[in-house]
Amino acid sequence: MSALYMIERCDALFYRTYRAYMTYRRHGVREAPCMKFSLRRALRYDRRRRKSLYSIVSGILMSNLVIRGLISADELESANDLMARVHFSNYADGLQWLHDFDANYPEYRREHTRGMWLDGRLIAALRLVTHTVRLGEARLKMGGVAAVTTEPSFRGKGYMARLMSDSMRYLQGHGYHVAALFGIADFYHRWGFASVLPEYASAIEMREADVAAVSRGKHRAIKPGDVPAVQRIHNRNDEETACSIIRIAAHISNRWKRWKNARVITDDRGKVVAYFLGGAQGGDYAVEEVGVSDYDWCPAALNACMAQAKSEYVSRIRFAAPPTHPMVRYLLRYRSDHEMRVSRNSNGMMAVVNIGETLECMAPEWEALLMRAGAAALCAETTLGVDRKPWRIRAHRGAVDVAQASGVNKLSLSSMELMQLLCGSRHLEEILALKRRVVNAPGMTLLDALFAKRAPYVWHLDRF
Repeated sequence: MSALYMIERCDALFYRTYRAYMTYRRHGVREAPCMKFSLRRALRYDRRRRKSLYSIVSGILMSNLVIRGLISADELESANDLMARVHFSNYADGLQWLHDFDANYPEYRREHTRGMWLDGRLIAALRLVTHTVRLGEARLKMGGVAAVTTEPSFRGKGYMARLMSDSMRYLQGHGYHVAALFGIADFYHRWGFASVLPEYASAIEMREADVAAVSRGKHRAIKPGDVPAVQRIHNRNDEETACSIIRIAAHISNRWKRWKNARVITDDRGKVVAYFLGGAQGGDYAVEEVGVSDYDWCPAALNACMAQAKSEYVSRIRFAAPPTHPMVRYLLRYRSDHEMRVSRNSNGMMAVVNIGETLECMAPEWEALLMRAGAAALCAETTLGVDRKPWRIRAHRGAVDVAQASGVNKLSLSSMELMQLLCGSRHLEEILALKRRVVNAPGMTLLDALFAKRAPYVWHLDRF
């Protein structure tokens, strides 16, 4: 008798007794007190038997459970089939995307697809993607968790939790600073993931856009030769956006099926000065991404978007862009709607994988923040107690160093709170209001400079 059969049989017996008990509770409990007592006793017995059987079988199951990165092409084919069948609504499109991912995605290795086998059968898999994200002057190596998939018949039994724990250990052992994902609610927080990536939307009615837009330059469909110019424009627009992914050309070529619908705006010399990618969505023309080489080209970019929106017969243009983006700042001059949607324990989430290395990588950004705050001559230190481990951050005349040691000006944080402070999704004063701390005036000046207010965002085209 296999371990899997024992578990399934135990579940069937328990739920059969439970259903019978609930039926007699609804229909005729008072008329049959003996039956009520017998069913209750049977239910308690089944509960004890189920718990005992799970404890016995768990050891057998774990001995038959294998978790590791994929090795062979056959294993990769099986994992792709599982992900395409379960994770994607369209099997053929999902399988094609996964094959393209294997061939083209930057820094992808076969072991980045993590799998779980029970009795030789693949029952769960996920993919890890490697990116570099910006936090001001800091650059962090990020591991994205994507295509998290479990066979439907094996859900709710803790298998994915074990696979996630293995994946986080892999990231920690391979030099990653942070991890990110876009996931379901109330599952990933147990690994320190915090909701730090909100959704932004800025919308303008067509009549108002007609006032704000200016006809300038020419717009046409994007060509592969435009990719370097689009990259430069995007990186320039994204300098103030926290947690944004630093793109290379492969990020666009790997998603060319979507990017080929983009349009570029050129000046009189034929130079690409702006671009956008959008399409009709309900009653809106939804712009997934927009970029301008200079703020002065915002009216022309809006005019090109308006021309496409008119061909779709929509009444409004909606931009998905963070508040730091030049186009959003331009729309603030006119009548427009601006939204920010924040999730709790779901959607865009990030976690600190290696606290010490992450804090050390933040040193260049913290030195720049001290300079901007006029505190370059500050000599102070603070101690962050993150998950009960002390990390001393010391500033001395513009230089910042980090050490795993205890010092003065102590502030206790969870790893989730640290991630929120680094990204700027929560502000320092909000966290301090809920904490007991011993911080003097120089220490408070240092904390205020270190944890600046930011606008974290990952573009839809960069999501995994």
